[in-house]
Amino acid sequence: MFALSCVFIAQHAHVLSEVQTVSAPLVAKLSELERREDALQEQVELSEIHAAVKLGSLGEKLDVYVLPKETDFERLIASWELLSENLKKQGYLAKMSDISFGDPVDMIESGVRASPMRVNFAVHEKGMEYITKFIRLAGLLTVGDAITDEQLGKLMHSTEEENPAGIVALEQFLSLDLIRYARDVRAFESKLKRSFTSNAFANTLLEVTHESLLSDARDLLEGDYGRYMQEVNLWPVQFVTLKSAKMSDGGAEGWHVLEIEILVWERT
Repeated sequence: MFALSCVFIAQHAHVLSEVQTVSAPLVAKLSELERREDALQEQVELSEIHAAVKLGSLGEKLDVYVLPKETDFERLIASWELLSENLKKQGYLAKMSDISFGDPVDMIESGVRASPMRVNFAVHEKGMEYITKFIRLAGLLTVGDAITDEQLGKLMHSTEEENPAGIVALEQFLSLDLIRYARDVRAFESKLKRSFTSNAFANTLLEVTHESLLSDARDLLEGDYGRYMQEVNLWPVQFVTLKSAKMSDGGAEGWHVLEIEILVWERT
């Protein structure tokens, strides 16, 4: 495949500044968002594979929605507006600004380009958590996309120890569309666990699903918001990474003004 260039990596320099009265966990969650180069590289590589071997419906979603040749700005804005509406209903968001975009910049030798997107929020800390989850999940298609290599290794090892034939069920689970899993977690996990007889695999699965981005997917997508995202075809969301975030006091306890700039990625 290819190696991401130094220019590409430099786009994700840490730019959190002027943080006032913001708890350390929230800052840490925003900081995590800049470390998504590996996920982006994997999705670009999958897109290249799809072009060569035609992976089917998931591959088509990858090419059309996650890393398209041309960004559908109306669809992208609609996904953020729907998130905003959901947070307002929960009382976690007072206002979201208009979204603005800059000119795309090609990343040297990477096969992708990025357009800067800027948006501001008057938001409660709880709403900030949902915004970070939204960004972390943007561009992920399957259950397997939402877990790390280390977490995958734990599932594979547990499968080999308990029932090697269960690898088929595990592969089916990992290839599930992420939003389908999040909308019916119990059914899909129960189906997988039926391939194993002891509690060892179930305990490993519980650990992985609670420590990975699968937990974020459940929190964000299992309710009415996820259902509507699915109904109006706004999922999956195009791949984005956080370029900068600036937070200041929002004038009330737990409330902040959040200004973010993200990079919206597409294939060249």
